[in-house]
Amino acid sequence: PMRLAWWGLGAAPWLAFVALAANVPLFLLLRRACVALPFVLSAASLALFQPHGALLFAALVIKSLLSVLALQLLATTTPISELLAAARRAHVPEILLGTVGLLHRYLFLFVDESTRMTRARASRTLRASRAGEWRARGSSLGILFLRTVSRAERVHAAMRARGAP
Repeated sequence: PMRLAWWGLGAAPWLAFVALAANVPLFLLLRRACVALPFVLSAASLALFQPHGALLFAALVIKSLLSVLALQLLATTTPISELLAAARRAHVPEILLGTVGLLHRYLFLFVDESTRMTRARASRTLRASRAGEWRARGSSLGILFLRTVSRAERVHAAMRARGAP
């Protein structure tokens, strides 16, 4: 209920305390929360069309941002294996857990491949318009996916050859 939404203002200092106790920089959490801010604002803006919409909007933004910060703190301080084990105990579907586990396992390959492709495109392009740059990024996205999957398969084959599961 909206009347209980202001609990978040009391929860914010506790989140900051936990972050400081876990040696997680507050600036890092706030910077990551800025990524979620457009999504939070767009979802909460629908509340502006209701009676007392401004209060509901503020309450939704506060609760949503604090939830995002709490999840980021949890993800930063807890190993992925423990998060997946807790999700398994909560009966999250195994296919989803497997997908998240593989995503985490091969994320570094995706980032590395993306960095290499961006560097290669920048070295080939002298000057491009904004539309040309977006077009190039769009076509690069499909290629990046294919190259990353191919590279992940090669890494997986190499790991299996060494006896890893």
